[in-house]
This record gives sequence, C-alpha cells and structure tokens, in this order.
Amino acid sequence: MTAAQIDQVQRVFDAAVVNPVVQHEYREMYAKSVTGRVGSQYVHDERLVRKADGIADGLIQVSDRDKRLRLQFELLLIGNALTPITDNPDEAAYLKKIRATLEQKGVWLRIGQPYVRDPDDRSRMMLDPRKFDVWLSLGPEGDAIPSKDGSLTREALLGTTVLGAGYYTEVHVGPVQRALKKELARLDAEIEAGLEEHDRLIKRKSDAAPGVAEISDFVGRADLPSRSIWNYPQQLLLRAREEKVGGNVSMMPAFLMAAAVVAARNAQSLSTYADKSAAGAASAVTFLKVVKTVAEVVEIVLTVTGVGGIVVGATRRAVAAGTDVAVEQFIAKQIAKHPEYTKDLVQFVRMPKGTTLGGMKAGQSSGAGTGWHKW
Repeated sequence: MTAAQIDQVQRVFDAAVVNPVVQHEYREMYAKSVTGRVGSQYVHDERLVRKADGIADGLIQVSDRDKRLRLQFELLLIGNALTPITDNPDEAAYLKKIRATLEQKGVWLRIGQPYVRDPDDRSRMMLDPRKFDVWLSLGPEGDAIPSKDGSLTREALLGTTVLGAGYYTEVHVGPVQRALKKELARLDAEIEAGLEEHDRLIKRKSDAAPGVAEISDFVGRADLPSRSIWNYPQQLLLRAREEKVGGNVSMMPAFLMAAAVVAARNAQSLSTYADKSAAGAASAVTFLKVVKTVAEVVEIVLTVTGVGGIVVGATRRAVAAGTDVAVEQFIAKQIAKHPEYTKDLVQFVRMPKGTTLGGMKAGQSSGAGTGWHKW
C-alpha cells in the first residue's frame, strides 16, 4: 500500500476505537443537559449542550469509501496464478481475460466490523470496536476473493465466484473441449458402425455354402481380416478419453486422430474387400461413409488444436487415401514432447500407410481373416 493508504487504514482503525468512546461521552453529556420538560419538548442547559457538541467534534470522520482501498494486484500475484497449467488454448485465453478484469475492476482491500449490541443500550446495535473483518474483493463492492493470506494464487482467483464460473464455461467445457468431446463421440459411433458392418461380412461368409466364400475371395484376390483389427482404434479411443479428463489437449488429440486414422484404414480396406469379394455394394457404401466421417473428424481436430497449414478438404482426402502426413507430423511432435507416450502409439507409428487388401495374392488366406491385420 502507499503511505496515503496506510494512513487511511490507520484512520479507520482509530475511528473504530475512539468513536464509540466519544459517542458514549457525548450521549452522557447531552443527557445531563436536560433540565426539564414542557409538554413533549425537553429543556436543555445550553452550556452543557455546547460542551456535548465539543465532545462530538472529537469524532474521527470515516465513510464507507474509506473502508476500501484499491491495491496493486500485480504485487499480490504469486506462483502460476495467471500462467496456464494445461496446453488448452482456451485456458491461456481465459487467463488473459482474468488479467484484463483485474486491471479494469481492481483488487480491493475491504475493512468491516461485525455488529454487536450496545452494552449501554441493549435495544440498539453498534459496530464492535474490538473486531475487524478484512478481505480482498474483485472491484470495490464485488465478489470476495478467498485468499488466506492476501496473496493472489490461482486457487484464490478461480475460487472467486464470477472468475471460477467463467473458467468452467470457457475452459473446462469451453470451445476446444466441446469440439474434442463432440469429435470423440462421432469417432466412437463410426468405429461401432464399422465393426457392426464387419460382423455382417463375417456372418455372410460363415453362412455361405462351403467353398463359395473361398472361391469368391480367390477370384477377387481378397481376404477378410479378423475383427480384431478394431481393437487398436478402440484402445486409442479409450486413451483419448483418459487424457481428456486431465484438461490437456496435446495427447488427447494425438490419440483421437491416431484412432481415427486406423479406423479409416480399416474401413477403406473392408470397403475394398466388399467390392472384390462380391459381398455387396451396401457394405462398401457403409465403409466409405465411415472413411468420410472419420476423415472429417481428423480435419476438425487438427483445426481445433491450432495446427498451422490445414487446408479444408485436403486433410480429409489425405486421410481417406492413407497419406495422412499432417497427422503423422502432429503425433510425432507430441511424442517428442511426451516420450512417455511412445509405447501407446508405437503400433500406429509402425503401421504401413494406405494399406489395402486388394493386392493380396490368391491362396494366401483361407478367407477366415488372416491377412491385413498382421502389422
């Protein structure tokens, strides 16, 4: 505080101690000035009235404005109060908003006193001269900042009602997290759709007359892989959900996009199989729809995470074609930052790009699913 502010606080404290004594002496002297009564009017000794007024002149004048002081909030900030602790761009943007709010409204030291009953007149309340309440507030009359020692920590700032509510709406469930949650749900649905259609292909094959499916696959040079090819994208999706809980948006998108790319490759390959094995156009169309939607998911996630150079449509086509360079670069970058995640993504890194089933040689598979899923 400045020297003037310290004087201001001292005057408030002095008033709290001195004024009750002065007021008590004033009331006693004024009561002594009463010499009689005529009807409803009291007769006073003017000499004693002037003496009472003289006692009242000893009151220290303090208003409510004197009980609040604007502080230099920058000097109260400690630790990572306004430093992002996640890599979510929404958090960094919101913390800048908090700083702007602090600059606009200010951090104020507030001084108050609890009310107690007047010991000389139990019918009236008075400020307790022996107790003080002091707190920080956002603005001269705003929300209390729950600081334990007067410092502005991250906990204290986000514990302030208006700032904490804003953090929840703009960061915890903000644009980035909402977008990622939405794309996670879309990808989950598409993986389930691909798996269901895969199961239909497997059932169609198992229900066919002996030798028919094998001949169809031999003629079309195709092989139906095991449904276990969906295990890995499902595992990646689970890891994406786990990462989302922590609020970071580095590895969550990495796992999400890796899952999407693997799912797209699965669906593209199964679409090729459906065409080549004469399994029917319906299955091929379903798988191509999965590829299209999953490719959109990847493009949106790359855009949301702020990856530069994203060309709308180009990423979609790249993922669908298996030449997803932007995704691989993003994931490689995140692994470099967080090498502890390498084991979770090593299978994706080693997976051949653009794998399809159409090039398999006849006779390599019995049709039971022993081909492309062997990475």
